[in-house]
Amino acid sequence: MSAPRVKVCGVMNHTDAALCAELGVDVIGFVVNYPTPVPWNIGPDQARQLITALPTGQASAIVVGGPPDDVVALGEALQPSFVQLHVPYPIAQTATITDQLAKSGIGTIQTVFPDTPDLDETVAALSATAVHAILIDPRTPENAATGGPADPGLYRRVAAAAAGKPVILAGGITPANAAALVHATGASHIDVLSGVETAPGAKSRELLTALLSAVNS
Repeated sequence: MSAPRVKVCGVMNHTDAALCAELGVDVIGFVVNYPTPVPWNIGPDQARQLITALPTGQASAIVVGGPPDDVVALGEALQPSFVQLHVPYPIAQTATITDQLAKSGIGTIQTVFPDTPDLDETVAALSATAVHAILIDPRTPENAATGGPADPGLYRRVAAAAAGKPVILAGGITPANAAALVHATGASHIDVLSGVETAPGAKSRELLTALLSAVNS
């Protein structure tokens, strides 16, 4: 099994963005204008400065959750590689957002949650749209600041319903458990937030290095 692609989310400053790029993080994520209070939230101007300062070719993502028109406008203004929709939208709205962002060359990641109604049917319907990937995360809009542990069984269920669409594993991933979670799920993509921090928004070189080593060994 090849090493998973790693997305590190909640980056808030140039130092941590440069560190992630230096260590080979695949996608650097920024939480922008999120609709509920989380410690990683930054504004569009700060996000623009961080994204434009990334090395050429470095993939980026913004994590958002506002009204669809605002999401599209934000994506078009900031030009990340991906826009991650971290609140549930009706399938038709996700499809519309995805199609509009695709005109600017931006991919869309739609998050689903353990309490998503009709989860299997929702994932299958999302997979029929042009979304780039689906992310399964216990960090729901209601508990976005605290989250919960990844569920390997739930991940496998979502992956089975996704019909080959990339599925990103998230939830409490740390250097200590990353390898075991990847092995248990077969995940080709993982999303890490607080598991590589010493405090909210403060990424750790030691923890990032350990995590990348764990999933690449």
